[in-house]
Amino acid sequence: MQQFSVVLNQLIGMGVMLAVGAVCVRTKLLNEESLQGICRLILNVGIPMLVFSNAISGTTRADLFASAAIIGITILLYALLIASMWLLAKLLRLPGERGRMFQGAFIFGNAGFIGLPLVLALFPKHGALYFALMSLTDQLFLWTYGVWITKPRSNRQTFADEHPATSLGAKLLGMLSPALVAVILAIAIVLAGVPVPQTVIAPLHSLGAISTPLSMIYLGGLFILRDWVGVLKRYELYVGIVVKMLLFPIAFHALLAYVPPMIGLGAVAPSMTNMMTIIAGLPTMSAIVMFSEREHNMPEYAVGLVLATTVASLFTLPVVSYLTF
Repeated sequence: MQQFSVVLNQLIGMGVMLAVGAVCVRTKLLNEESLQGICRLILNVGIPMLVFSNAISGTTRADLFASAAIIGITILLYALLIASMWLLAKLLRLPGERGRMFQGAFIFGNAGFIGLPLVLALFPKHGALYFALMSLTDQLFLWTYGVWITKPRSNRQTFADEHPATSLGAKLLGMLSPALVAVILAIAIVLAGVPVPQTVIAPLHSLGAISTPLSMIYLGGLFILRDWVGVLKRYELYVGIVVKMLLFPIAFHALLAYVPPMIGLGAVAPSMTNMMTIIAGLPTMSAIVMFSEREHNMPEYAVGLVLATTVASLFTLPVVSYLTF
């Protein structure tokens, strides 16, 4: 019940911040250009600093090894999500690019903007380390499968024709994001046992703390600037919310809580199970909008899914946490 209260209070606060972003755009304090600048600041500074500073703060090599199971759990999560959303898109008979964008939107949750502050609030002791390890796998899937599933088929062929000899090293470098670099660097520092003074960690944490309020202001501003209302008429939106944001996280929690002991693998730590349940039920990742706009592939549809699922999460995440924690 205490964890449910934390989730509810966090999401109420995020709802207020969304409203502030909408008001800022309505009053012309922010516009399209300034929102895009905010987005770049969050992705390139805020989230990397927040993940890095929290992951290295008081974390030992023993903590890292004890938490390594989170990587396997994240791989399992994405394998199940990819299979489930592919099947759901087929059952709903979603055509072409719409079906692929639907899959991308409901596979990748908004871990950086919404998941991270919830995880840190719910699990202050190991949450940052769990999140850093989860992000290794999360970012790998996002910058490979996520980019591919949101790219129109015509663009995929054009890229292949223009870059026939792209090396494996170049492809791997192309997958690096500031957040992933921060995760890798934090894990390397913990493994090496390099002490980082609190006088260095504190300002980095302060920089990272801007991520949540700015990201909510960014999304709230998009509510006003984008013509996303048409997505509310799409039946797959409501099916996706029920399946991915309610049924799937509850089933995933049961899978982690009951199956490993039944097959002799031992119990998964409750904090890991609860943290990954939150990750499983997150709304659509904002990066999906960036991918779709870059590729000119149904950007209004992507924006609508991000905004609608973000609002829905104000209700679904408290329900999931109440039923599972």
